[in-house]
Amino acid sequence: MTEKMIIDAAKEFIKRVDNELTDRDMNRRELASKIGYSQALLSNAINSYSLNNSSRKIRKKVREYLNIED
Repeated sequence: MTEKMIIDAAKEFIKRVDNELTDRDMNRRELASKIGYSQALLSNAINSYSLNNSSRKIRKKVREYLNIED
């Protein structure tokens, strides 16, 4: 996977998360609370292109909670 592909996928993920939150009348702070992480960790996992295990685990929980498929 090229760097551009990673960036494009991350941007698409951000859009999907924000759309789901809007549809549910939620914000990221509420989402963070629901999945058991701080808002800072959630924002870092969503907004960064990080591939570390912590960010990947948080993004997985976000996908599961919001029913976002890969």
